[in-house]
Amino acid sequence: MALGGLSLQAQGQTKLEWKFTEGEKFYTEEISDQKQQISVAGQDIKMSTKTTNITSYTVKRVAGNAVTIEMKIENVEVKTDNNMFGGGMEKMQEKMQGATFTFTLDGGTVTKFSGHEEFLKKLADGDEMMAKFGKMIFTEDMLKKGIEEAFTNLPTRAVSRGDKWNKDRSLPMGPLGNIKLKNEYTYKGSEPDGELLTFTGTLSWMAPKDGAGFGDMFKISKADFKSDNVRGSVVFDAKAGRLVRSSNSMTMSGTMTIDVMGNEIEMSMTQDTASTMRVLRKNPKAD
Repeated sequence: MALGGLSLQAQGQTKLEWKFTEGEKFYTEEISDQKQQISVAGQDIKMSTKTTNITSYTVKRVAGNAVTIEMKIENVEVKTDNNMFGGGMEKMQEKMQGATFTFTLDGGTVTKFSGHEEFLKKLADGDEMMAKFGKMIFTEDMLKKGIEEAFTNLPTRAVSRGDKWNKDRSLPMGPLGNIKLKNEYTYKGSEPDGELLTFTGTLSWMAPKDGAGFGDMFKISKADFKSDNVRGSVVFDAKAGRLVRSSNSMTMSGTMTIDVMGNEIEMSMTQDTASTMRVLRKNPKAD
C-alpha cells in the first residue's frame, strides 16, 4: 500500500509516497533542542531543554488506501537547564513513555484513533491537577493532527527538480488556540540516500479572543508570537517509500500576558528551536 514512493513519470518526474506492508515495524528518533530567553518583572531568565523521543510504528492492516498502525512511545528523555517550572513539564513528558495509540490513516486523514483516554490516565497518574491540565492540552484532535503532519508532508503530485509547492496548516493546541504554519517546499533532486526536499516558511500563534484558560491555575489573556525564519529539509527514500531523515529550525519571539488570580503578568520571550528526526529499522535505545 502506498500513501501520498518511487514512480518515475514522464519527463523525468518523481512521485514520492509512503509505502506500508502488514507486519512491518519501524522506529523514529526525534531530537529537539530549545533555548529560551524570557523577560518578566524586570528579570531575564534563560532556559534550555533537550528532548529525545523514540517511537515505534507497527503496521497492523493495509486495505486499499487505508493503513492501520499501532504507535508506541518507547522512550522519552528530557534534559533541562534552569527550568522556571521546577521540573514539572519534564516529569509530565517522561510519563508519556509507554503510551500506545492505534490509528487508521486514509488519504492523509486519520479516520480512526484509539488510546487517548488511556494516555490521559497514564499522564495524570492519579494527580487531579495533572489530569485537568493533560485533558486541556493533549486533545485527541491535536494528537491526530500531529500524526497527519508526520505522514503527509510530501508533494501530492509527481515533481521534477526545482519544482515548488506551498502547504498551509493549522495545528490545534487545545485552549491555546491554533498554530498557523505556511511553508514553501522545493524538490532539489536525488541525494546518495534519497530525494531531497527543502522548505522555508513562517509560523504564528495568537491566544484565542477570549484568552487561553487553564482551569483555576492561570489564564493567558494575550499572546502574539511569530517566526519568519522557519527552514528545514526532508530526505525521502522513494524506492523504499520511507522517510530517511528530516530537520528544521526557527526562532520564535513575541509577548504574552498571563492572568494569575486577577494579577496580570507581562512577559516577552525568544525561543530558538532545532529539531532532527530519522527513521530506523531498530530501536536505537535497545540493548
